[in-house]
Amino acid sequence: MSVEIKKNITDMKLELMGSRYPSRLSFSRSMLRKLIIDKWKIRRSKFDLDNDGFGTSIYEIYASEKIYSLICFSQYIDDKDRSDRVIATKWDTAYALYQGRINDKEISRLKKNIPLQESGRNSPNEIVLSRANKSVRLFQYVIDCLANGRQPDINEINKVGYLLRTTAVYGSGKFGLSDFVNIKKNTIFNQPFRAEMLAVYLIREFSVDLVEHLAMKKNPSNAVKLKKEIKQHLGIGNATGLGMAPFIVKHPKLINKWMKQFNKTLEIINNFSVETDLINKYLTLLKKAHQYLIEVQPTDKIQINKNLLTISDLNKFINYCSSLKEKNLIKIKWKHLLEFASNNYNLDTSEIAKVQLIEIYPEVSENLANDMSEDEDMDIEVSQSLRDLKNIIEKNYDWAININFNDKINNYLFWYISQAKLEPRLGERYNEYGGDREQHLGIGRMVKELYDDIKDQNLNRSVSEYLLSKAHFRGIIKRIQSLSNYPYAEIRDNILHKNTHPIDMLRFKLSFFGANRYDPKSDRWLRVTFFSGAPYLSDLSQKNVDSWGFATINSYN
Repeated sequence: MSVEIKKNITDMKLELMGSRYPSRLSFSRSMLRKLIIDKWKIRRSKFDLDNDGFGTSIYEIYASEKIYSLICFSQYIDDKDRSDRVIATKWDTAYALYQGRINDKEISRLKKNIPLQESGRNSPNEIVLSRANKSVRLFQYVIDCLANGRQPDINEINKVGYLLRTTAVYGSGKFGLSDFVNIKKNTIFNQPFRAEMLAVYLIREFSVDLVEHLAMKKNPSNAVKLKKEIKQHLGIGNATGLGMAPFIVKHPKLINKWMKQFNKTLEIINNFSVETDLINKYLTLLKKAHQYLIEVQPTDKIQINKNLLTISDLNKFINYCSSLKEKNLIKIKWKHLLEFASNNYNLDTSEIAKVQLIEIYPEVSENLANDMSEDEDMDIEVSQSLRDLKNIIEKNYDWAININFNDKINNYLFWYISQAKLEPRLGERYNEYGGDREQHLGIGRMVKELYDDIKDQNLNRSVSEYLLSKAHFRGIIKRIQSLSNYPYAEIRDNILHKNTHPIDMLRFKLSFFGANRYDPKSDRWLRVTFFSGAPYLSDLSQKNVDSWGFATINSYN
């Protein structure tokens, strides 16, 4: 029964990166578990909104003898100003996660600056900056239903999935915010994106508080609050684009750590025997993922077809696993099932098979999920010989050194920073201006240029001797040397190729955040949902904080 996993697909190929799903190691999941385990207390300390829902709200977080505050500003904007694009200058709501309790003086300062977002003056006291717009139709529909004393149809909720949609969640020192080195040392947020995930979770809480407030103001005598099973299906939306993609190239050691922890979890589980009660749990989880795919409603034709194939393949895998129930399961290891899925079904099905298996063994994944940070320093070894450097390249960058970058299709795209918003953009080298401002993200091309140069050199020379006349190669040499023992550090594809789909890079990173309901709008941006199915503050417990992945309409009964 044992078969080899396909040799032509690796974890860091774009095709597989674009097929990933959230798991127990995702930052949204680990953040909520941390909240429960460490007994963080969260209360709404201010809710100063007028009859139209405009004003200020504050949620205070008490954790490890420290206080943090999420301040929320809601304002009127004209419909024409409401946009998902990063170039927007106005938003329905704006937020900051702040270190400490916010006094009146600070509220005044933040009120002037936070709604301006990037254009505001931020201080190191702010950890996270965000903004969100209303999903206008669903937002108003929910208000109207509640005001008239009835619950919204969960099928209508499912079509959109959120009341507010963020268009950015900034952290880690951007725009004057506190940087991660300081955050990791001095706050409870010592893991990547844990502060950002807390902010997003509380923005979701605010979105429900906001519509319930507006319904009550609209019809005080009849208005009702959202029932648990309705509101729990609501997440917080997010529109994200190319701004997220360069992170994967610029933080290779961190990306390696995320993948290392994920794969280490599977390596441990793989050798466990499949038992009857466990296969039954596994089947329940697979069926939940199958139902989730039936219920989500993307608008992109490629994603629709991808989901349809996954629905079909996942059903076949479920049937295969069901057929094992009558056999002597003790002789079968979990790795056999994952190998079977990898070799017989599409990539999405194989990935679902992995993340749902991890759900069964929380004792394996949770410690690893709390160790997702990494020292990202890189050093250059100047005494190394060019021969040893060449050997590293041939071993770790075999995917790059055989690419012909003189062929325009392989050197078609270029990454640059927009002058207006300081955000990453993607240009077409032979059709657009700006190639002279290209960012150094084409790792494959840089490695290829270095390799072609050193292979004709005296390979006994040291790197230091070589750099005396070839100093422009210093950066890529340092990267190659520093990452020689980091197998998941590099995207093992040419991201300058004409047919590159940057959305694959986005989905990879979003899966570690914990995003679901992928809805691409092009190959360069998409909408997703966070915390769909997660319990709210009033209903948090160890049990329900563990069971909200792949949220379906009937998950809450």
